[in-house]
Amino acid sequence: MKVALVVAAIAVATIAQDDNYIEIVGGHEATTGQHRYVAGLKRSATTRSLCGGSLIASNVILTAAHCTGNGLSHAVVGSHFLTGSSDGVPVKITKEIPHPQYVASTHSNDVAILLLDRNVTTITPVTVSFEAVPANVLTWVRGWGTISSSGPQSQVLKEVSVKTWDNAKAAAALKPSKVDNTMVAAGGLAGEDSCQSDSGGPLTIEQNGVARLVGVVSWGNGCGDLNNPGVYGRLNTARSFIEPYLVK
Repeated sequence: MKVALVVAAIAVATIAQDDNYIEIVGGHEATTGQHRYVAGLKRSATTRSLCGGSLIASNVILTAAHCTGNGLSHAVVGSHFLTGSSDGVPVKITKEIPHPQYVASTHSNDVAILLLDRNVTTITPVTVSFEAVPANVLTWVRGWGTISSSGPQSQVLKEVSVKTWDNAKAAAALKPSKVDNTMVAAGGLAGEDSCQSDSGGPLTIEQNGVARLVGVVSWGNGCGDLNNPGVYGRLNTARSFIEPYLVK
């Protein structure tokens, strides 16, 4: 599970992998410098990323609610690497704001806002889209998560393309876990998925090289198993929560 693992892993300073919290399995290394809005959440600027996020305004990162409350007090925006901040912008997280209707036991509304101690002026925030994403849409997920359910984290930013599922079909595949309207499932091909420590990272739709953020990595049953899609927090159902933090 991609979610449950975050707390345990952070507690021991090494990310022990929980089969329900989510690195990228399969896929390939992302092009250096192409997705600088991606942020790594860390215990300090010099340590490794334990969750992901996306810069959505100059002083705001969007992540998963289950990544909050775990001592991740720093972020590095724009780095290609798991550890350190030499090629990115290090910032401190001054406030964590989980969605007020977040339910940890069901993963409903698994989104959160992180406020930063300063503006990031050298990196363009990703565009947030509140479109309702249907089934069979090609999306992209990126992160430094584990490369298998029990494997090591990737040392560089990875990416994989995953196609969205109908929620009813996803619920049938993942039962007894529930897939509600605050979630969108994607993936389900063997060896291609988000995984532990990808939690909170971006799910995007991309056209002509432009990314639109439509979800955040939330949970799943294992990583990269056939017909077991990963599950992401939908942004369209969290619009009233997210929109006040966007630049008008």
